[in-house]
Amino acid sequence: MVLFLRILPLIAAVHGFLPSSHNLKATTTKPSSPAFLGRPSEFKHELQLSAASSSLGNMQRIAASDLDQLAKKGFVVIDDFLPADLQNELRQDVSNLRSKSKFNVAKIGQDSTNNLNQDIRVAETCFIGTEKLQDCPSAARDSLYEVLDQVRADLSQNPILDSPNAVTKGTPALDSNLSELLFAFYPKGGFYRRHRDAIPGSASVLRSYSLLLYLNEGWTPEQAGQLRMHMDSGGDFLPEGEDPNFIDVEPRGGTLVLFKSDMVPHEVLDTNAERLAIVGWYNRGVTASDIANLSEDGGKTQVLLLAVAAALVTVGVVSLLT
Repeated sequence: MVLFLRILPLIAAVHGFLPSSHNLKATTTKPSSPAFLGRPSEFKHELQLSAASSSLGNMQRIAASDLDQLAKKGFVVIDDFLPADLQNELRQDVSNLRSKSKFNVAKIGQDSTNNLNQDIRVAETCFIGTEKLQDCPSAARDSLYEVLDQVRADLSQNPILDSPNAVTKGTPALDSNLSELLFAFYPKGGFYRRHRDAIPGSASVLRSYSLLLYLNEGWTPEQAGQLRMHMDSGGDFLPEGEDPNFIDVEPRGGTLVLFKSDMVPHEVLDTNAERLAIVGWYNRGVTASDIANLSEDGGKTQVLLLAVAAALVTVGVVSLLT
């Protein structure tokens, strides 16, 4: 409770309220299962990837056609979103950060359940952001922040994402102060089993959109480590009696993947080579209803937890104090 009282003014300042107040365009030969890739011998997808501008001077924007795909499907894959020169600079940045021991073994879970489980995840991560890694400045990282904040602005309250046919109903304002970003490094043999990014009853419920931006130079299918997005009706597991229904995305350098955090279970398939990506989440601001819902579900501990998430601005929602 002492911690809560100390951060209460900051919460009010950041969010303007007190908690106490009340381009993947897929086609298929199986009409009934448009996202089916579980049996490639029977069904085939033609993946038409849209290209983004390669000039930072023009600042990459999310095209209306890609926003439309995100609205209707809950995900979109955009090829060549990040210029090759910036990819190269970011790879060098990652190498430098790893040499300075800035990466940590990745854990799983949210809030107090955050723990190391190498049956589910084998990877290393380094949280990044404008206020992080002050002792390791990087012009490439600064450029990346500009690019990804423009993506956030393109998504935030965009009317395309709230159109009549959209699955992304109720598109929220996305809080730039709450965006989460990290470098994810997968060694040979790395993986991350099926999971969701936004879990009801935890601080991760603030996550609206997930992003993956790949930095793998010269990726080949033999290297594996694809992103698998599950299209079945399940959450962390395939429901009993359902056939597998998924889309695999090749982690080629420069490819951007966006999806609704609460809609798309996904996993990283086992890697046969080192694999590198920028991972992030665009978060909406915390609301009084969040506090009420967490209070009903988990009591005072989770209320405090959500307040810490709002006030401390991404130490990583997965690694907060209880």
